[in-house]
Amino acid sequence: MKSLLLSFAFFSFSVVVLAQNNKAEQTEVRKTVDALFDAMRKGDSTALRKVFHSSARLQTTFFNKEKKPMIVTDNINNFVKSVGTPHPEIYDEKLLSYDIKVDDNLATVWTEYEFYVGTKFSHCGVNAFQLAKTETGWQIIQITDTRRKEGCKKK
Repeated sequence: MKSLLLSFAFFSFSVVVLAQNNKAEQTEVRKTVDALFDAMRKGDSTALRKVFHSSARLQTTFFNKEKKPMIVTDNINNFVKSVGTPHPEIYDEKLLSYDIKVDDNLATVWTEYEFYVGTKFSHCGVNAFQLAKTETGWQIIQITDTRRKEGCKKK
């Protein structure tokens, strides 16, 4: 009986420690995602490059005018150049929610968003991020997003 209680106590302690570690990792993952959008707002390509792993990909899914499902892959360097160059109006992607999952050195983040150029609404959708923990910390290895102009919450 004593060994059963000891085993239960050890298991309970392990679960609490793992939950605390996971929460800390989720916080670090969120900081990486937030750093991406802070850099976009500032038009800071140096800060943008730091959040991306060198092998990162960017994909967009949408329905074209004929309602055909499409997937477009863009080079991450094109993205960094486009949003990381100072521009007259701020590119402001407002994240409406976060759902962060972490296991070992892999994280997935699902965020609903609205995108504004300056104060003008452009589009909305969902971002699906995948991040990996590297020697330099959490880095984005994949972003897949949806983009639409209808069915948006608009804060």
